[in-house]
Amino acid sequence: MDPAPPFDLNQLRRDWIVGVRGSAFFRRVERRIAAIRKQGMAAHTRGVLIVEPDPLKFAAAFFAAVHERMPVILANPRWGRLEWTETADQLNPAVLFGPCPLDGAKRKKRVPRVAPSTILIPTGGTSGGVRFAIHRWETLEAACEGLTRFIGPGPVDSCCVLPLFHVSGLMQLMRSFTTGGRIAFCRCEDLQAGRFPKMQKGSLCLSLVPTQLQRLIGSRRALRRLLLARAIFLGGSPAPEALLARARELRLPLFPSYGMTETAAMVAALPPDEFLSGSSAAGRPLGHVKIDILSEGGKPCGVGTNGRIRIKGRSIFKGYHGRGRTSPETGHLTDDEGFIDPHGRLHVIGRRDRLVISGGEKIDPQEVEQAILETGAVEQALVLGWPDPEWGRKLVAFYVTAGVESDPRRWESELRAELAHYKVPKLMIQVKMLPLDARGKVDRRLMERLIRKALDTQAAS
Repeated sequence: MDPAPPFDLNQLRRDWIVGVRGSAFFRRVERRIAAIRKQGMAAHTRGVLIVEPDPLKFAAAFFAAVHERMPVILANPRWGRLEWTETADQLNPAVLFGPCPLDGAKRKKRVPRVAPSTILIPTGGTSGGVRFAIHRWETLEAACEGLTRFIGPGPVDSCCVLPLFHVSGLMQLMRSFTTGGRIAFCRCEDLQAGRFPKMQKGSLCLSLVPTQLQRLIGSRRALRRLLLARAIFLGGSPAPEALLARARELRLPLFPSYGMTETAAMVAALPPDEFLSGSSAAGRPLGHVKIDILSEGGKPCGVGTNGRIRIKGRSIFKGYHGRGRTSPETGHLTDDEGFIDPHGRLHVIGRRDRLVISGGEKIDPQEVEQAILETGAVEQALVLGWPDPEWGRKLVAFYVTAGVESDPRRWESELRAELAHYKVPKLMIQVKMLPLDARGKVDRRLMERLIRKALDTQAAS
C-alpha cells in the first residue's frame, strides 16, 4: 500500500501565490500529476527532475511530485556542460519538467537508485562538483516549524528573490505554504525600484544575501519598504561589517542567520533586538536543532572555545545521493569553525576549507577582506587561496570599486602597513561583480577563469 501524500492537495486551491488564482494553480498541479502518473513505476525508481527557471512552473511541478511521493530532483537551469555531465553520472530521471540537456547526456552504465519520497537539493560546496543533499518533506517541514516558533506564530508571507532550486528559495515556498501564508516571486531589481508585492503591513518576510541587501538599502524607495518588513533574514555568505553597521544605523528588522542545504536552511538566527544592540553572533540555535562545538579530537568544547560546528535535529539531511547516509545520532559535522558564547549564541569564524596556508602561515581570508574594505577605497572584496608552486597557496583578492574613488597603489600600500606581509594578496583582480552565484556562494569555475586570465595578462606584461 502506497504511503499517504504529505499534504492535502486541496490546500493548493487557496489564493496564496500573489498574482495567481488558487484554482488556476491547482489545475497546473493536476496536469503535472497526470504527466507523472503516465510514467508509472519508472518515476518511482528514477525520479522527477525539475529544471524550471519560471517560479510558478517550478512550484507546480514540485508540489505535484511531492504529493505523489515521487523522488524529486532539483537542478539549476543555468548549469553548463560540466555540471550536467556530473549530474548524468548520478541520475537518470524518468520525468522532466523544464528545458534540460540531460536527455542527450552520456551516462555511466548504472547510476544510484533514487529512494522514494526523497527531495534531492543540489549543493556544490566550496570544493566544486555537483552533489545532491537528500531531504524529505518531513525534514523541510521541521525546519519551517523551528523558524516559525522562533519569529512568533502566524502565517509567513514571503517575498522571494532567491532561486527555488536552492534551499534558501525553496524554504520560502515551504514556509508560506505550511503556515497558511502568501508568497510573491520577485526580482531584486523590482524591489530596488520600490515595486514590492502587496502584503499586509508588517507581515512581509525576505531572505537576502549580503549583496542584495547592499543594493536595496541604497535605494530610498526600497528602504522605506524594508523598514516596514516583519523580518529580513540575512545569510548565504559573511556580511561585511560596514553593511551590518549601516543596517543597525537604519534600524532594520534584520535577522542575521546561519544554515546550509544540509540543514534545510536556517538553524540559527539572531533576533533584531540583539543585532541592533551590537551583537556580532551568527544567531541563537532554533528550537528544532542542537548545535555544539567539537575539538579536533571530536570532544565537545567549552563555552568560548573554538572548534568545528556540529548540528543535530529533525531538519538534518539524510546524506548525499550515492555517497552514504547521515546518522541522526552523529548529526551533520560541518566544515565551519565557531564557538558558543556565555549567552548561548553561535559565532561562526569561517570555513575550515577557506583558511589558507601560504608559505607555512595560516591566514583567515575574512580578516584580509575586512582590511581591504576598511581602506574605504573598495566597495566589495573577496579573498581566496590559489595553488602556487612557490607558496603552496597564494592569496588572490577580487574587488569591486563601483561608485568609489579608488587608487589601487594607495590602498595597497595601506594594506601593507595594516597586515603582516604574508597576508597581503599576491594577486589583486578588479571586477565589476564578485565571482558569486545567485546564492552568494563562490562560483569556483568563474573564479578560476578570472584568475587564469589575470595571470596570463600578468605574464604578458
